[in-house]
Amino acid sequence: MDMVIKMKQFITFNNPEELIKFYYNLDIYETWKIQKGTLNTRGNKIKDRPYVNDLRDKFNECGFFRRSVSIAEIVSWIDGLSIMSRLCKKIIKETPYLIYNNLIIRMEYVIEYSKLMRIDYVFEYHERILLIELRMVDSFEKIRPTWNKKKLELLIYKELIENYIHGKKIFTYALITLYEFDSNRRVEKQIQYNNNQINHLYNYLRDLLLDLVKK
Repeated sequence: MDMVIKMKQFITFNNPEELIKFYYNLDIYETWKIQKGTLNTRGNKIKDRPYVNDLRDKFNECGFFRRSVSIAEIVSWIDGLSIMSRLCKKIIKETPYLIYNNLIIRMEYVIEYSKLMRIDYVFEYHERILLIELRMVDSFEKIRPTWNKKKLELLIYKELIENYIHGKKIFTYALITLYEFDSNRRVEKQIQYNNNQINHLYNYLRDLLLDLVKK
């Protein structure tokens, strides 16, 4: 039996379509903006919205976290879902159904024996696993140092997971994004950067996880 399935995570999506549907059902699919500002400041503007309460309740129902989720974490999750939904759309568009329908996605995966360390996203396809950490920064200058930090964290996570999951190939990916709106003004250069990074992640996933290297 697959050991990963026994482990704990906030949400499991059995294929990319389920992640898109979950994000759509939050009823913010067309209106959510990855905006400039701290997560807490952004969170204060939405703290009473129904989707915030829904996410908080779902998190608390898991029963294996020590504390309730913060508003900053919820904003970060929704930013991540926005990015991941774009990735999933590309996966569905460019990948055969029989392949992407077997791609499991785990959100906020808890590493065993780690005092509840969590990985943002885990993509699992048969005997291959991709660990993904997301982080948004507010300038291009912060991308490289933030990437270095997240990549180091991922290598630690990978080592911890390899202590109890055997026979699987584990890859890592740090996805650093930028805010896309300054208030309601689109920041086109940063939107394009994020879309390029999503495309790059798709190529990485396609070639290494799904083994669909283009000839």
